[in-house]
Amino acid sequence: MKREDLKSMNLPDDQVDKIIQMHGADVEKQKQTIATLTAARDDLQQRLNDANKKLEGYDPEWKSKAAQAQTDADNKIQALEREYALKEQAAGLKFSSESAKKAFLADLAAKELPVQDGKVMGFDDYVKAYKANDPGAFLSEQTPPRFSGKAEGTPAGGTAKDQANAALRAAFGNSN
Repeated sequence: MKREDLKSMNLPDDQVDKIIQMHGADVEKQKQTIATLTAARDDLQQRLNDANKKLEGYDPEWKSKAAQAQTDADNKIQALEREYALKEQAAGLKFSSESAKKAFLADLAAKELPVQDGKVMGFDDYVKAYKANDPGAFLSEQTPPRFSGKAEGTPAGGTAKDQANAALRAAFGNSN
């Protein structure tokens, strides 16, 4: 921020001075924070180097063990990300049962399709092929016919009014 930029906004000189002072204080505060964090980083780096030298004395193979542990951890993370990506993409599908869903996910995992940016590559093609091979695993995409509508016409025994009139006629001995 420059004083000339503020003056070009037609601000009075006293306001420009206050803004520059406030900005300068913020900049100094950030410089102090950066210096503190840099010193802390350097201290931690030195402590790490010292600890690594001590570890070499205790266990000469610690670097290979640490590298193997990191590789194992990375593989587990990739497996979890892959599993979540498979489940997330399969969540949009409607299966006929929970067992069908589990079988689909197991077959999909066994296929080992590549995962990129959280998306399973070739997923749509796999679903099409799976639907062709096992159509019973998925619910039909067609809506079933509706059976709960109103029935037209009068009921077999007549309407409720007709039934009440017949009961009254029978009570008075008139069968018409």
